[in-house]
Amino acid sequence: MADKKISALDAIVSVDDADVLPIVDASVSTTKKINVSQVKALAPVQSVASKTGAVTLVKGDVGLGNVDNTADADKPVSTATQTALNAKQDTLVSGTNIKTINSTSILGSGDIVISGVGGTWGSITGTLSDQTDLQNILDAKQEDLTVAANNGLDLSTGSTLSTTYNSTISDTVESVAVGGISAGTPASTLKALNIVQVLDNILFPTILPSILSNKSVSLAVSGVSGLQEIGQTIARTLTATFNRGSIRNGDGTTNPNPLVGAATQYTFTGTGISSTAQAGNTLAVSNTIVSGSNNWAVTVNHDAGTGDYFDNKGNVEDNLDGSRVSGTATDSASAPTITGIYPYFYLKSSSPISSADMASAIAAGTATKVVGSSTGTLAIPYNMSAQYLAVAYPSTSTTKTVYYVTALDNGAITVVFNAVSTESVNSPDAYWSGVSYKVHTSIGAITNSNPTIELRNS
Repeated sequence: MADKKISALDAIVSVDDADVLPIVDASVSTTKKINVSQVKALAPVQSVASKTGAVTLVKGDVGLGNVDNTADADKPVSTATQTALNAKQDTLVSGTNIKTINSTSILGSGDIVISGVGGTWGSITGTLSDQTDLQNILDAKQEDLTVAANNGLDLSTGSTLSTTYNSTISDTVESVAVGGISAGTPASTLKALNIVQVLDNILFPTILPSILSNKSVSLAVSGVSGLQEIGQTIARTLTATFNRGSIRNGDGTTNPNPLVGAATQYTFTGTGISSTAQAGNTLAVSNTIVSGSNNWAVTVNHDAGTGDYFDNKGNVEDNLDGSRVSGTATDSASAPTITGIYPYFYLKSSSPISSADMASAIAAGTATKVVGSSTGTLAIPYNMSAQYLAVAYPSTSTTKTVYYVTALDNGAITVVFNAVSTESVNSPDAYWSGVSYKVHTSIGAITNSNPTIELRNS
C-alpha cells in the first residue's frame, strides 16, 4: 500500500476496540501498532455526559474522569479528581452549617443591619487588659451614681438627688413624744450623725426591754387555817408554784421567753419538818401545832433564762442579762397561816365551882372548849338558870378583870367573881398537860335566859 500522509487519510466513522494506531516504541526506535483497547487500558477516558454550557478543564493533572462525579463502574474517576471533589465546600444551610446573626440568615445578597439590642456574648479570650478598645471605653465611662440608704439623701428616677427622709427604720415602728435625745447629750455627739440619724433619735428613740413580772414562788398549804389548838397533829400538803417571770419587749409586746429558766429543785422547811430538797413542787407533811405562828417556806433553784429579747426596733438587747442568771427564789410566808393557841374553857353548874373543880372538869372534858383569841375579848352566849359559872384561860394571856352579863330580856346584871386563881390544867384530848391557867369562878348563881358573858382585857 502506497504511503499516505495522515491528512490524506479517510476519517473513520466509528472507533472499535480492535482498531489499531501506529506508535513508536522508544526503546528500539521502531514504529509499532497498538489497538484501542490497549490505549484505554493505559489511559482510561471517561465519557462526558451531555451538558449545557462549557466544560472547563482545570490545569494540572486532574485526569479526564467523570466531571459530574457519577461513579459508574465503567467510568472510573481519576484520583486527582476524586481528591478535589472530597475537599469541596458543602452546600451552605443557614443555621445548620453556617451561623445566623441575631437569628438572621447571612446567606444571599444585601446588607444585615446590627441593632443595639444585645444578645448573648460568647467568651472573650485573654484578660480584660488585652481587649484594648474595650478597656479604653470602660476606663473613660462615667461611674454610676448611687446613694446609700439612711443618710438623708435619695436618688430618684432620672438621677435626681433629693433630701427625702429615706430612713431604714421599719415602717411599723411607732413614734413617741418628741424629745428622744437625752438631756445633756453634747453637740459633738450629734454633729457626728447625719440628718436621718438625728431625726431617728428624736422621733424614734430606742426603748429597751424591761421586766414585765419578776421571778417568784408562792407556797400554799392545804387544810385548816387560822387559830388551832396547840399539840394537835394535822396533815398538810405544801404546794409551791414557781413563776419564771416575763419580759416586755421595747415595743410593748410580751416576749415568749421567760425571764429565768425552769426550776431544778424545791427545798421545803418549816414547822414540824426538817429541810427537804426534791425535784417535785409538792410535799405532804404531818406536824404538831406549836404555840404561835406555824409557818412553812420553800426555796426554788432555777436555771438561767435563754432566748433573745428585743428593743422597739427589733434589735437584740442584753440589758436584762443580769436578771436572767441561774439563782433562787424563796417564799417564807406560807398561806394560809396557822396560829397555835391554848383554848379557853367555861363551865356552868347548879352548885358552886372551885378553881380545882374547873381544872378537873377541863381534864375530864366536861367543860366547854373554845378556841378563841388569847389576847382579845371572849364572848360566851349562854343561858343561865340559877347556875354558877367558871371561866379558865392560859396564864400567858392578859388577865381579865372586867366580867359582866348583858341580858337581852331584862337588862344588865352584875356578876361578882372570886379572885383569880391559878391552876395546872391538862388537855381533855391529851394534846398538852400541866399548862398554867387562870381561873375565874362566880360567887353566886346567875339567872338569865339569854345572856352574853364577856371577858375583857384589863
